[in-house]
Amino acid sequence: MNNFHKKALKDIKLWAWAATVLPIVAIAAIVFAYLIGFESWIQIILVIISTILFGTAVVWWWWALHTIAGITGILANALKKFEKVEDEVTELRTEIDKQAKDNDNFRKRRK
Repeated sequence: MNNFHKKALKDIKLWAWAATVLPIVAIAAIVFAYLIGFESWIQIILVIISTILFGTAVVWWWWALHTIAGITGILANALKKFEKVEDEVTELRTEIDKQAKDNDNFRKRRK
């Protein structure tokens, strides 16, 4: 069941990516075809190359945004853990100070 869950999430991410990137690239291909035309082989090749380069740029852009979002999430989790450690160290320091005062008071009473 765990493998199914991982595969389903991977498929969902792939389809979400395709639903985002492919329409943008298709619109760019239509615009390139309209602006450059299809009268000669050179123009057809230019449209294909322009579309591929544009598609690569869009894919890279989405990859960069998702990577930055992932790194930001990792850093946020790390910050939460550091804050928790800081709180625990503060608690520990308070307990140690309290214990030291109790020990000092005990020693003073013994004398």
